[in-house]
Amino acid sequence: MTTTPVHVVFEVDVLDADDPGYLEYKRAVAPLIESFGGRYLARAARGSAIEGTGTKGVWHLVEFPDARAVQDFWASPEYARLRPLREGAAEVRAVLIDPTS
Repeated sequence: MTTTPVHVVFEVDVLDADDPGYLEYKRAVAPLIESFGGRYLARAARGSAIEGTGTKGVWHLVEFPDARAVQDFWASPEYARLRPLREGAAEVRAVLIDPTS
């Protein structure tokens, strides 16, 4: 059975780049994403709106092997431990783009 890759777009508005928790989050999240089969296609890239309202923060584009891998990452105990580290230091919006849905 062949799976179709999916993508997650993260918009990250960093409020305090020097926050120790946020620095720990940044150090740990990439290897965790990779452990679930995720691969960064763009990391900490600036975005500009070509239609609609402007953007803020930086953008990350991550490809996962399938939607199940994203769900497993998002619900993992490892990520549950990391999420509080960024609270107050960064606001995140994550959007799953699944061409099979």
